[in-house]
Amino acid sequence: MGEVAITYKILAADVEEIDYDSIMTNLNGLGDETYNIQLLELKPLAFGLKYIQMHVVMNDGEGLVDAFEHRVNGIVGIGEVEVLEMGLL
Repeated sequence: MGEVAITYKILAADVEEIDYDSIMTNLNGLGDETYNIQLLELKPLAFGLKYIQMHVVMNDGEGLVDAFEHRVNGIVGIGEVEVLEMGLL
Protein backbone atom coordinates (compact mmCIF):
# COMPACT_ATOMS: atom_id res chain seq x y z
CA MET A 1 0.00 0.00 0.00
CA GLY A 2 1.32 3.47 -0.91
CA GLU A 3 1.34 6.65 1.08
CA VAL A 4 -0.27 10.05 0.57
CA ALA A 5 1.36 13.36 1.50
CA ILE A 6 -1.05 16.20 2.23
CA THR A 7 -0.43 19.86 3.07
CA TYR A 8 -3.29 21.56 4.92
CA LYS A 9 -4.06 25.22 5.56
CA ILE A 10 -5.84 25.51 8.90
CA LEU A 11 -7.61 28.69 9.98
CA ALA A 12 -8.72 29.46 13.51
CA ALA A 13 -12.41 29.84 14.32
CA ASP A 14 -12.18 32.96 16.50
CA VAL A 15 -9.90 35.72 15.31
CA GLU A 16 -9.90 37.67 18.59
CA GLU A 17 -8.51 35.16 21.11
CA ILE A 18 -6.54 32.47 19.33
CA ASP A 19 -4.30 30.10 21.25
CA TYR A 20 -2.15 28.84 18.40
CA ASP A 21 0.13 26.89 20.74
CA SER A 22 -2.81 24.89 22.09
CA ILE A 23 -4.20 24.24 18.60
CA MET A 24 -0.79 23.13 17.32
CA THR A 25 -0.28 20.85 20.34
CA ASN A 26 -3.67 19.23 19.70
CA LEU A 27 -2.91 18.85 15.99
CA ASN A 28 0.42 17.22 16.77
CA GLY A 29 -1.43 14.81 19.07
CA LEU A 30 -3.36 13.43 16.08
CA GLY A 31 -0.25 11.59 14.92
CA ASP A 32 -0.27 7.80 15.28
CA GLU A 33 0.75 4.73 13.28
CA THR A 34 -1.61 5.73 10.44
CA TYR A 35 -1.07 9.50 10.40
CA ASN A 36 2.47 10.90 10.52
CA ILE A 37 2.39 14.63 11.33
CA GLN A 38 5.67 15.79 9.85
CA LEU A 39 5.55 19.56 10.22
CA LEU A 40 3.39 22.27 11.78
CA GLU A 41 4.17 25.87 10.87
CA LEU A 42 2.52 29.14 11.85
CA LYS A 43 2.45 31.38 8.77
CA PRO A 44 1.26 34.92 8.09
CA LEU A 45 -1.94 35.30 6.07
CA ALA A 46 -2.90 38.99 5.82
CA PHE A 47 -3.38 42.03 8.05
CA GLY A 48 -1.84 40.33 11.09
CA LEU A 49 -3.87 37.14 10.67
CA LYS A 50 -2.08 33.80 10.70
CA TYR A 51 -2.78 30.23 9.70
CA ILE A 52 -1.29 26.86 10.53
CA GLN A 53 0.26 24.87 7.72
CA MET A 54 0.37 21.15 8.45
CA HIS A 55 2.21 18.47 6.49
CA VAL A 56 1.00 14.93 7.10
CA VAL A 57 1.81 11.56 5.51
CA MET A 58 -0.72 8.75 5.75
CA ASN A 59 -1.41 5.38 4.22
CA ASP A 60 -3.34 5.40 0.96
CA GLY A 61 -6.57 3.74 2.03
CA GLU A 62 -10.23 4.38 1.42
CA GLY A 63 -11.72 6.89 3.85
CA LEU A 64 -8.47 7.68 5.69
CA VAL A 65 -8.22 11.27 4.43
CA ASP A 66 -11.84 12.03 5.33
CA ALA A 67 -11.43 10.44 8.75
CA PHE A 68 -8.32 12.52 9.44
CA GLU A 69 -10.00 15.76 8.34
CA HIS A 70 -12.94 14.94 10.61
CA ARG A 71 -10.52 14.55 13.54
CA VAL A 72 -8.85 17.87 12.68
CA ASN A 73 -12.21 19.67 12.51
CA GLY A 74 -13.06 18.28 15.95
CA ILE A 75 -10.27 20.27 17.63
CA VAL A 76 -11.51 23.27 19.57
CA GLY A 77 -10.47 26.55 17.94
CA ILE A 78 -10.30 25.31 14.34
CA GLY A 79 -12.60 27.06 11.92
CA GLU A 80 -11.62 25.96 8.42
CA VAL A 81 -9.40 23.25 6.94
CA GLU A 82 -8.25 23.47 3.33
CA VAL A 83 -6.07 21.07 1.32
CA LEU A 84 -3.22 22.97 -0.34
CA GLU A 85 -1.43 19.98 -1.86
CA MET A 86 -1.98 16.25 -2.10
CA GLY A 87 0.17 13.64 -3.77
CA LEU A 88 1.20 10.01 -3.72
CA LEU A 89 4.63 9.05 -2.42
